[in-house]
Amino acid sequence: MAEDRFLSIRFENMGANEDDIWSVFVNQGDDGPEMVWYDSMGDPIVEAGISKGEWNDVMKLAEECGIYEWDGFDEMDGASEEGFSFEAEDSEGNILWAEGAGSFPDGYDTFVKGIKAIFAGYLD
Repeated sequence: MAEDRFLSIRFENMGANEDDIWSVFVNQGDDGPEMVWYDSMGDPIVEAGISKGEWNDVMKLAEECGIYEWDGFDEMDGASEEGFSFEAEDSEGNILWAEGAGSFPDGYDTFVKGIKAIFAGYLD
């Protein structure tokens, strides 16, 4: 994978209550970086161009949380209501993929908090 040059990141958070079910997609669009935030029903609630600084913050967060080590994470506890799925694509078309239910990779909680903090202004 390119060091911190993803073209896109898709992250879905699944929790026990509706407020904890959301997903976000960030990518390098033709007109610059963009973000789509989805609600618990999978409907887009925010679609926006984002700044290069916000894009860089996402890339920095990904690096700090060790998402490269998440690749292939696949641990499922069918009884758990909490889980996630994650996919990132680099400029060469390589896909980093991970998912889990009731089990999460190192850095997961920090990633969730960081993504929410980066885009908090769009969600108010």
